[in-house]
Amino acid sequence: MKFDILFIGLLTLTSATCEKSFNLPVCSECQKEIWKAWESPSSCGFQIHLLNDIAKKYHYTFGFAHPVFYDMTLYNKAIKEACAAEFSCTYEEDLKIWSGIENKCATELSTYIDWSANPNSFTSNDNEILRAYGSLLLFYFVIPEHNSVCHKTTNGELCGIESVKPLINWLETVAPEGNANITYDHQFVYKSDGTRLPIPKELFQCGECTTNMVQEYGTWIDQHAVPDPIVKNIFGSLEIIKMHFTCPVNI
Repeated sequence: MKFDILFIGLLTLTSATCEKSFNLPVCSECQKEIWKAWESPSSCGFQIHLLNDIAKKYHYTFGFAHPVFYDMTLYNKAIKEACAAEFSCTYEEDLKIWSGIENKCATELSTYIDWSANPNSFTSNDNEILRAYGSLLLFYFVIPEHNSVCHKTTNGELCGIESVKPLINWLETVAPEGNANITYDHQFVYKSDGTRLPIPKELFQCGECTTNMVQEYGTWIDQHAVPDPIVKNIFGSLEIIKMHFTCPVNI
């Protein structure tokens, strides 16, 4: 569930052509591969379809420096609809998608990004790099992410809804004025005046949803090799990745 919030700022690519999506006369090979992945009707695009549904059905526009919205009504409705839809993504199908991104976006995926920086500080070139990293991350983790988001608690609530409540409640307290941006490493929040606050680890303790997420992600990582750009350039090492999916949670 962390990654839905982490990369929710990724722009939806729903135009008829790659060039229209990126607003360019000619797309690079990386951009073509990302656009192809985002446009695929495959259920492996679970998170992509979720963002697109929010944008299309509820006329919401995402940006890279996307402030967190405190009214979760539309998000919650979209989560319920996404989890009610058929999900048939297989490892083999998913591997083909993320391998294509990894191969075609080698330059972008070897570029340094400060994941703790204010999302408002990124340039348009940074955003292209973020799109490559975000797409690789979302597609590699889509199966455990779907199983985590759509897991129902004993009280019948979807974890995709339940798990974000502590974070949103905390943000409303520390940044009641709104316009708060979460860093892509989920370590900090930047208020509208530029103040940076650390996100308390206590918000991600091991309740029912987190325990299930740890199991889903841990099993996936153990069974399927994590792409090198995720290991080296997003987290830093495989050990750090595994620390993100332990109880108590280490982020």
